[in-house]
Amino acid sequence: MVRKYITPGMTTQLSALRRNLLNWFRQNKRELPWRQKRHWYTTWLSEVILQQTTVEQGLPYYHAFVERFPNVHTLAEAEEQEILHQWQGLGYYARARNLHKAARQIARQHHGRFPNDKKLALALPGIGPYTAAAILSLSYNRPYAVVDGNVTRVISRLQAIAEDIRLRSTQKIIEQHAQTLLSKKYPGAFNEAMMELGALVCTPVAPRCPVCPLSRWCLAYRQQKTDALPFKSAPPPKKRQYHWVVVYENTHRYLIRQRPEKGLLARMWEFPVWETDARQLKNTDSLSVRLSGHRISRVSGLMRHVYSHINLQYRAVLVEGSPEETPGTGTRKWVKKEEFNNYPIHKAHRHIINWLLNDQKGR
Repeated sequence: MVRKYITPGMTTQLSALRRNLLNWFRQNKRELPWRQKRHWYTTWLSEVILQQTTVEQGLPYYHAFVERFPNVHTLAEAEEQEILHQWQGLGYYARARNLHKAARQIARQHHGRFPNDKKLALALPGIGPYTAAAILSLSYNRPYAVVDGNVTRVISRLQAIAEDIRLRSTQKIIEQHAQTLLSKKYPGAFNEAMMELGALVCTPVAPRCPVCPLSRWCLAYRQQKTDALPFKSAPPPKKRQYHWVVVYENTHRYLIRQRPEKGLLARMWEFPVWETDARQLKNTDSLSVRLSGHRISRVSGLMRHVYSHINLQYRAVLVEGSPEETPGTGTRKWVKKEEFNNYPIHKAHRHIINWLLNDQKGR
């Protein structure tokens, strides 16, 4: 059983905790653009962009999205390829596709306004319990606790929760604690304060406990366990993949293809790919067989890219001429190097473009 140091019946303690946290937040919160004038649309954009992304990495994308798509209607009317192009480099592209689908549903079915009913919010593409709670509490002051990685860490230490936070059973306990702690009067501000505390004070390494507004209630601090909590078991090993990426060049144009409708990097653009193994990736002799009849101009060194569940190693080979048989399926186009930026090409193959163009500059 997880010990509850703060329980719903401890009204005085809860009031003091909430007051301390909200006062700290007012004095120490970061000046972020979506906080300047609270609106559900900018809250939604920021929450989606910052999933699996730091504030520093996400800010340029947020500014670009707000400038290009200032409201839900401009976002809904845009083409998906334009959305993917704006998202290029941020990763987890399903977020961008779901953002676009949800914008269209909001514009058409909810009169251009994010629904303030949780059940309706959860029915939108890409809206899970976390995002729904964030938007509803921050924009509509609805009493739903937000639990992200920062909040999970704060509550794990506050309540000295030793169970593995990867487990759904542990997450449910943390969610219950978060709902108990939530200020019913200021749920949006309290949620932001909890997330900000995790980002600035209750950090994964070297938490700043002496200046924490919740230290007097923190069991991990009392028990000197802040370095050990939260406990998170090792993730399953990532799948290893090895690719030869074939860059066909013909009269100063390069062949690119669009990925399938579903799956990893759906509908993004890339160069043709051959799957191989670690041994063949090191051995360029196999290329002569597979690319017989073509002149191989250059071969790159080893490149790496890490996805959430895949560890990819790949090399590029520049080939003169057109392919007799293009690896993979999907729409194909021949484009000039100046046109690469017109297509949402995923980050791993952006590295190949840099290799290609930088080498040409040196010739």
